[in-house]
Parts: sequence; structure tokens; C-alpha cells
Amino acid sequence: MDSNKVRTDFSNSTDEEIGPIADAAIVGCASSNTNFSVVAEVAAVVLSNGNFKRDLALCKNGNSTDTTNKNTNKGLLVGDLRNLGIQVNVQAAGDRVKALSSKLPMVKDPSHHVMTEIIFFRVKPSNVSGYMEVSAEKPTYATHGTIFAYWDPALGPTPADKNKWFQRHSNGHSLLINGFTPGITYPFSAAYKGLDNEPLVWCDTINRLAT
Repeated sequence: MDSNKVRTDFSNSTDEEIGPIADAAIVGCASSNTNFSVVAEVAAVVLSNGNFKRDLALCKNGNSTDTTNKNTNKGLLVGDLRNLGIQVNVQAAGDRVKALSSKLPMVKDPSHHVMTEIIFFRVKPSNVSGYMEVSAEKPTYATHGTIFAYWDPALGPTPADKNKWFQRHSNGHSLLINGFTPGITYPFSAAYKGLDNEPLVWCDTINRLAT
């Protein structure tokens, strides 16, 4: 169940999620929506969103400068969406219909736990060649297990979208995965599993050499 307010914190949104969120907000909060007067805030989102998308596309070339620029502009976009969301909540004044018209995602009510980032993700080679042990700390609330993901460099450049990596689901918080080639470094990530309609919140990548 959603509350009557829109989200203002997008710091955990992935690169693939935040662009569409901004696109929807730009349309929803346009000057044609008389529920809000947020011209300056929308203009800021338009600018930072455009810069972020440009640098995100350039990142596919593997240039570290482009990645740095992308991360910087993503931070600006997070801040601009926050400013827009705050104004939408102030001007909607608790009116759910008005808040929804902004097309910003709504805040989940306290009875629903929004998935957060993995706590203390670990990856280490097993005692058996070609196996890797992956684990994470249990969160303070219930989840539907943990998704562990990795990419095989033999298949080409690592996709920026971790949802495209190989995934293994554990009903707990650890797993032993095999099939790794000794001497090859693999990237790993993990996310707590929520409901099927909830996006996975991936943690930072850990690179580990298989033995």
C-alpha cells in the first residue's frame, strides 16, 4: 500500500531505474499540470537527466572519465529529483490524487519494507577448484532470500545492468557456486529478494580471482 506522498530519496536507484523515473516526473510535473508550480525544479531535472543519460551511454565505451562524469551527474539528478519531490509533497498537501499526477513514485507505507542494499557482501574462493562462496548479512527485516549475481568475462564486456548477469537465488544468505575458471577474475554482486514486482537493489561490485 502506498502513502499519500511521493518519494524524495532516489539514492538507491540503479542507473537503469533513475532515468525513467526522471522522464516520468518531467512529463507529470510539466507546466500543463496545474496542481503544481515547479518550473525551476523541473528544469533542473531536465538538465541533470540529460547529462546523466549522455554520460551513461558513453560509459559503454569503457572510458573511466565517462564513468566518473556519469556518477557525478547521477548524484546531481538524485538531488534535483529530491528537490522536485519535496515541492510536490508540499503543494499536494496530502492529496493523494494530486501527488499521483506528478508521476513520481509513491512512498511505501510503514507496513511494507522497501528493499535496501545488501549488508556486508563477501566473495571468496572455496577449497574446491572452480567454486566460489558468496554470502551476506541477514537484514533486520524479512526477505525472500538473496540473489547472487556474477558475469563471465569470456562472454564479453560486463553489462552495466546487473539484472543481465547470471543469477543464483538462495533462500538464505549464502551460496556455493561452481563453474568458474581458475585464473580468471569475475565480478560479483548481490541483492535481497523482495516481492516479484520490486526492483532488485544491487550492492557494489566485488571482483574476485577464481582458483
